[in-house]
Formats: sequence, structure tokens, C-alpha cells
Amino acid sequence: MGQAPTNLDFPGPGELMRSPIPAVVLWLALGSVARAQAPEAADGGTPGLRLCISSDSCAAFHGYGSVCTDGQCAPYQDKTDLFSLIGLTKKGEDPPEPFKPMLSILPVVAYNPTQGALIGAAAILGIYLGDPKTTTISNISANILYTTKNQWLSGINSVLMLADNSWQLQGDWRFLIFNQDTFGLGTGTPPVATRFTLNGYGTTQAIPGAQPMDMNLIRIRETFLKRLTETFYIGAGYAFDRYYAIRDLLLDLNATPAVVTSHYAYSTLAGFNPSGYNTSGPSLNVLWDSRDSTINPYRGIYAAINYQWYPTFLGSAQDASLLSGEFRTYIGLSPSVPRNVIALWFMFQTTVSGKLPYLDLPAIGWDSRNRTGRGYVQGRWRGTAELYAEVEWRFRITDNGLVGGVVFANFETFSSLPVSYLGFVDNGVNLFQTIAPAGGVGLRFMMNRQSRTNITLDVTVAQRTFGVYFGAGEAF
Repeated sequence: MGQAPTNLDFPGPGELMRSPIPAVVLWLALGSVARAQAPEAADGGTPGLRLCISSDSCAAFHGYGSVCTDGQCAPYQDKTDLFSLIGLTKKGEDPPEPFKPMLSILPVVAYNPTQGALIGAAAILGIYLGDPKTTTISNISANILYTTKNQWLSGINSVLMLADNSWQLQGDWRFLIFNQDTFGLGTGTPPVATRFTLNGYGTTQAIPGAQPMDMNLIRIRETFLKRLTETFYIGAGYAFDRYYAIRDLLLDLNATPAVVTSHYAYSTLAGFNPSGYNTSGPSLNVLWDSRDSTINPYRGIYAAINYQWYPTFLGSAQDASLLSGEFRTYIGLSPSVPRNVIALWFMFQTTVSGKLPYLDLPAIGWDSRNRTGRGYVQGRWRGTAELYAEVEWRFRITDNGLVGGVVFANFETFSSLPVSYLGFVDNGVNLFQTIAPAGGVGLRFMMNRQSRTNITLDVTVAQRTFGVYFGAGEAF
């Protein structure tokens, strides 16, 4: 809690489990896969055919992101990017071809205080699974990394857009030999932070800070979404998580006084084996997506609802279900400079029935892209229910679009259930009883103006922590 974490997270397989890759690696990788096309005119013809005298009229007719250039409406594009500066992008490139794989295999060498030094390899495959004029590029990312803290990190992350975006297939496969601190449940003070009396163990020892754990994870998650209208998708999915070889490094029931960790206490009370457990089951998913880009939107709404069921007959440790929802919207501030945007992000998760294992409970930094809670280390907040909100002001700094900036703030609140066990009583924590804020500022360096992919550098401040986040792609 007292130290200043440095988090270097790039998108990739499961966000590479929040492990870093040097920026130059991402430049080379994304240069071969991020070839997002500019949107076509509203009538399906060539962009920029509508005459104009101001960007206001273009935005009103084509939508925010269309600007008036030389008397004609055209999709906004920055004048330069990092690829242009280092000679990786040339004017007049041949248009992308459907079903032509674009593969990069790259070495990875990096360091951060959480994982120490790490080394490994990453592969990124880009491919159009349909006509590039009507189909968004698909991507598959894979990595295998080893750290000086004896961690193995590997995974495959995929977003496949079938022809004409008729289906969207999302995948997240991970294998981790991992260790991470946990801090109890809820955004309040966890019960183990103070001494308490427990029949059979007497008065326990207080654990006021981090509770280190070793664990391994196998994760398989796939979602299949069918487009029903221009912006509405519905589909089903399957999720499997197996946490095993779990070891609470501070747990010592034979000590005097006994040391009882949050994970052990929760698992014992809820009836889980503290050394390992599974969740496995189907999901129902509904999605509304009107964004103009999945990488860096200038306009639109993303709204999703997911109901995840974990029945025991499919291998879950206990019957349970989880309801989650997400809402993002992007509000333009300047028709002539579409990069000036207010972006809002809201998310909730709550257990609907049964009990989830400790490590599968909603937690900061463990969302699908590992991006919630900038300012806090992954897993700093965890609970039976979560509400999360973030606002970010994005703006262009240099006229050529090479450099931009952001100012952001996020707020999270987690709950925990009341407990009465062997003489110990805890009232739990309700949502909004304690709110954890964080915020910061950042720079954006346009890496690829066609795909709107940025190199990001954020400096954050949270409760007694200071962080630096270095990555690629917007947080949401």
C-alpha cells in the first residue's frame, strides 16, 4: 500500500495479464495488424462527396468524426503518426486483402516492480475475414513470458469479426503460474486488519496490509454474438476458470496468535477448498454497439449485459450466478477536432445466486481487458458486488495530431456480506458505504492514424499510491 506501483500494461492476450511489452515491440506488432479503414459516407459511396462550409454541417449529416476539408466532408484523420516518423507507413499502400494473414512474432524483454524482470515472446495475427470495406479487422494475440518472481504468463486473446460483421466472436484463454497480493473484501477496512476473537483459535493476529498469495489459473472464455440489427447483438458464451495450487503465504493457524487471511476465512465460511476451486458454465449476452471504432471511438454507445451461470453439474465448485453490465458513451466537444471527447464508463457486477470462490469475485483490474481502476494495483479491491465509474477528457495537443492528452478520474465501491461465525461477528460493507477514488493525467502519442491506436503514458494518484501506466490503446 505504501509503495509506488508501476504498472506497464499493453493490450494482448488477456491484456498479457497486466505484464509489460516495450513500446517499440508494440510499434512493430501493430504496424502489421492495425489497418482499420476510414468509415464510408452515409450513402455507402466514397467519403467526402458532400460539399460543406464548416465541420458542423458534416458532423450533423455524417455523424461526429466527419470534418470539412477543402470544401468537402471527409472522415477525420490526424496528419501524422509515429509510424510515419519512423518510415513504417507509406502513402498509397495497397488496400488490405481478405483472408490474408499478417503475422508478427516478437521478443519481449521488460521489467516492473510487481513481476520483476521478464522475458519471452509475443505473436500477433491480423486478418480480414470478409470484405475489408464492410468487415472490421480480426486479431489474435498470443504470448508466453517468464519473470524473475518465478511466474509463467501465457495466453491467447481474440476478437474475430466475420464477414460484414455478421458475428463477433470473443475469446480469452490464459494459463498463469502466478502470485499476487490480496487485500480482503469490500472497499472498507477488512476484518483481518484488526485483531478479533475466533473460538478455537483465540485472538488472531492483525494483517493491516497486503496478503500475498501463490496461485495458478487456467481460463477458457468464449462468447458468440450474432448481429440482429445494425447495432444490436445477442449471443451465448462459456466460461471456465480453475484456480489451483493456491497458497496463502501469511496463513498460520498454529502461530500464537493465529494468522487468519481473508482468502482462507472466506473460503472456509463459504464452503470452498482453500487450495483450489473451479467455476464453469454458460452465459447469455446482449450487446448494443454504435461506436465508430472499437479501438478509439469518437462517438457512439457501447452497452452490454451478461448473465453468467455456474452450475455444479458442469464442474463448478458451487452453484452460483453473476450478473454484470457495462455502459460507455463518447461525447464530442469539437466538430472540427473529433479527438476532443468526454468519455464515460460505468460498470456493475453482482452475485445473483449462490456464492462465488474468492478469486472469482468481482475485483479491480480483473475485467476482460484488465483496465479498471487505474491508480490501484490489480486485485486491490474485491467484493461480492461492484460499481465502477470513470470519466476521461481526451484532447489533441499538437495540430498534426501526433501528441494528445487525457485527464481522468475513477471511482469504485465494493461490498462484502455480513458474517457471524464461531463468536466472530462482522456487519459487512454495503455499496457506497466506502468509495475509493483515483485519477491522473496522461499523454497520447498517435502510433497509427488509420486505426487511431495510441501509445499511452499515464501518471496516477490513488489512496497512498502513485502509479505509472505505459501501454497502447485507450483504457475504454
